[in-house]
Amino acid sequence: MPGLIFAAGQVAAHTVNEVSADTEGCTFHNNNNKSRNINPASLMRALEQLSAEGGYRLVTSPDLVEGRQVSIPTACERFEVRARQLLAPHGLAFSIIDGTLVVFREAQRTSTGGAAVQPTPPTAQLSEVRVEGRRYRPGDTLSEDGRYGSYAGGADAVVALQDIQHLGITDLASALALVSGVKMEQQRYAVIRGMSGRYQSVRLNGAAIPSLDPSSERVPLDIFPVHILNQVDLHKSVFADAPGSASAGVLNIETRRIPEQNQLTLVTGGAYRSGTSGEAVLRGHVGAQDWLGVDDGGRDLPAVIADSAHLGHPDVWPEGPRKAAGEAIPTDYALRTGNAGADTLAHISGGRAWRAGQHRWGLSGALGYQTDWQQLAVESSVLQRRSTVRQDMGQGGETGADTLYASEASRHRRLDHTVNVSGLLALGYGFDERQHVGANLLLLRQSTDHSQQILSEAFSANGSTLGNGEETLRSLFNWTERQMALGQLYGSHTLGADDELGANWHLTSAHSDYQRPYDVSYRYHRQQNGSYRFETGSEGFGVGWEAMEEEALSAGFSLATSWSLGADWSGEVKWGLDALRARQDGYLLDYTFIAKGDIDADQVLMEQNDPAQILTPDNIVGLPGEDGFLLDNVSDLGLTPPALDGGFYASEHRNRAGYLLADFHFRHRWQWLLGARHERDRVRADFWDAAPEAWVPLLDERTDLFSTALRYSPSDSQQWHLGYSETAVWPGVNELMPRRYEDVELRIQMTGNPNLQAAWAENWDLRWQWQDEERGVRAKLLGFYKSIDSAIEGVFFDPVISSDRTFNVFTYVNTEAATLYGYELELDWRRLWAEAHELSVKSSFARLDSEVDIPAEVGRESGERAMQGQPEYLGSVQLRYQHLPSGQRLSLTYQQSGGELYIVSNTFDVPSVYRRPRGTLSLAYNRPLLADASIAFAVENLLDDDHHYQQGGQTFLRYQQGRRYELRFSYDF
Repeated sequence: MPGLIFAAGQVAAHTVNEVSADTEGCTFHNNNNKSRNINPASLMRALEQLSAEGGYRLVTSPDLVEGRQVSIPTACERFEVRARQLLAPHGLAFSIIDGTLVVFREAQRTSTGGAAVQPTPPTAQLSEVRVEGRRYRPGDTLSEDGRYGSYAGGADAVVALQDIQHLGITDLASALALVSGVKMEQQRYAVIRGMSGRYQSVRLNGAAIPSLDPSSERVPLDIFPVHILNQVDLHKSVFADAPGSASAGVLNIETRRIPEQNQLTLVTGGAYRSGTSGEAVLRGHVGAQDWLGVDDGGRDLPAVIADSAHLGHPDVWPEGPRKAAGEAIPTDYALRTGNAGADTLAHISGGRAWRAGQHRWGLSGALGYQTDWQQLAVESSVLQRRSTVRQDMGQGGETGADTLYASEASRHRRLDHTVNVSGLLALGYGFDERQHVGANLLLLRQSTDHSQQILSEAFSANGSTLGNGEETLRSLFNWTERQMALGQLYGSHTLGADDELGANWHLTSAHSDYQRPYDVSYRYHRQQNGSYRFETGSEGFGVGWEAMEEEALSAGFSLATSWSLGADWSGEVKWGLDALRARQDGYLLDYTFIAKGDIDADQVLMEQNDPAQILTPDNIVGLPGEDGFLLDNVSDLGLTPPALDGGFYASEHRNRAGYLLADFHFRHRWQWLLGARHERDRVRADFWDAAPEAWVPLLDERTDLFSTALRYSPSDSQQWHLGYSETAVWPGVNELMPRRYEDVELRIQMTGNPNLQAAWAENWDLRWQWQDEERGVRAKLLGFYKSIDSAIEGVFFDPVISSDRTFNVFTYVNTEAATLYGYELELDWRRLWAEAHELSVKSSFARLDSEVDIPAEVGRESGERAMQGQPEYLGSVQLRYQHLPSGQRLSLTYQQSGGELYIVSNTFDVPSVYRRPRGTLSLAYNRPLLADASIAFAVENLLDDDHHYQQGGQTFLRYQQGRRYELRFSYDF
């Protein structure tokens, strides 16, 4: 574990074990276990590589090794000789203690009694070496200390770039799925301890991330490729310096910064997915530049529709513009058969650093391109509301009406083709190891081409399946572009004669852009023993254009001062301010054609298999009284307040916070954290057609949040932690806005709720950590309890639009109260044999329980139930083997998640949706090639267990993803 650079404690010493040198040139294995000549190199990097080659843990003080350059001799020597040649010119020595390489100043060596002794050769046996100080997090930056986004309390999990590359992982979502207590939803959204996006805070280098999807506040983590990352910290327990919305935790994504040495790496590869790669697939409109993730303009919103949309509902459009708008809609409606390609990956990253005396500066950059193909065969069912006539056999024999919910069974043929493009440029300057300023420029882009054909079985009047051929065939396709551009300035400054004052700041401007042009859906219906006929109206045909952009400006400043009182007491006081202002603008324009006159009586016309042959300019009219197809709006849910009605919208989100955090230490054994945070969150919105109107307040809340924690370390191998914090659950902007969207993944209609209120949470956690370095064992046991007032969840609800309609409408509501509790257990083991073979086991298990209070009027679901999105348990086991002389690595990872309540129903006699337990197994193998190259092979989803969701004992959604085989090649120039 070369990642541990400095540790506190006392350990017994042993004599040095000799390690034979390479026989074909003096080389060190770096953290990726690729041989590389490092002449010259930084002392820090050289020690990391040397310790990795010998299979040792590295322990030292950063102050001793940072900023020092070394020259590696060309002649090959034993491990002991090479270590001495590296350290002696800098007045340093070393010792091997229980598999740990300890580097120290010779003058700092002490005997058991603490008296100074004369320097001795490194091979001499020591009775004791004592090292005390702060824990150092390794990285490739000029300075990691005090960076913005480094939150108090320590990270519960750290995802390092070096680790996830060895596992064949290419995106952050897949990497985060390995963390204890974390589950990925739709393979892109993190659910932490059963709490979804609204309960967590995701930060990029400490700054807020603008919305990347107008229908959700969740951050799609698969948009972040690993080659732009330095590491990712997850804090499940938060304090006053973290965002107040982090009830489930705060996830800080840290991009690459400035390297300490020049480097350039190229990675390329491809993947095959069973059931997809090379197979015949259905695709909708395809543009000439789709392979770049950019639309070529063929899907653009026609100017005449954009102009007419500002008049309001199509009913008020003049005849000419209404007919012209209908004729202007592109008519490339057909789904065509093509072939899916293989997944591809290519990225290049590198950096350059310079140093002149006390001045250091450098730059780091990365470019990436990745494509993924996924074809699915899906089974689903959606509830339908059916009105039936009943005969009351009781007194009087009266008749009445019943509402019956029946299941509409469907089979889907679905394709998703995703293109990811990324670019990063980081600049930095440092002076005197105490002043650092830098800049980050980041571009992330994700485009998805989605096509789907759905064959559904219809129902008779009493709700029973016909089984005699009556069915509907729905075809749909859409193109989605998500893009984020971020520019950031940041600084870290140490002041005072004894470096007792530290200041950190950042100023970040981020712009996100979401486009969904030419979203097409149409349906053909076949009666018994009949032919397929084209259906008009909102249930049959729809075409839409959707766009959203958000400008977010955030800033943060913190000032910390350290103090000490005698030899026993020390600490730090931190004060800071955070600010965010985000402006979101967009439109959602959905249109359909309704049949007027006798046009739909033309059987030959309505049975044409391409809607373009039906919706021709000759058949499109401009007035309701004509015989033809009339352009109209897709019907809404009927819940929008008049002040929030229109095809165009804008919202403004502001958040202001100030905090004070005190950190006390006593004799290096006790730590007490105490903090307070004041935060205010405001959201207002405006909907319009012709012109912007007055802002409508949706949320304006302020609160004081308190947090505290007590830690005790009875020994250097053991630690106890008890923490308490108060957090706020601010409703997301997109959860408050009453806009309507379709989730094609779940076949549900979604809308925001402007009456949603903020929720408040109290969080308790108790943690115990223990490690035995000699035996290579590490254990962590954590218990947690959360109480949430007015918890927010997504639910099915009943808008009663019509008596016979598919029941799949979804929104967000406040429940009365919720509690979430459970425990997490992590157990790791590592063993080294013959200085050449390393075997490690990483395992985790999380048990999650929750109780949500349900209003009595809900009916069958009243009382208590589990919290939405919270699995019963999460478990994982990862086996890793490394052959140290050759650098080969093999890993096998198994993950299992329990069942969960996926969608809540707040409607009487409508069942909720539950996801069944699911397991995954993946394999990864890495092998160095030559001196600077390596090859990696990975297999994902070896078990190919199906995704299975149930509603009322029937399948709501079911599909398999297929196995994915990936081969990658990397080269260090």
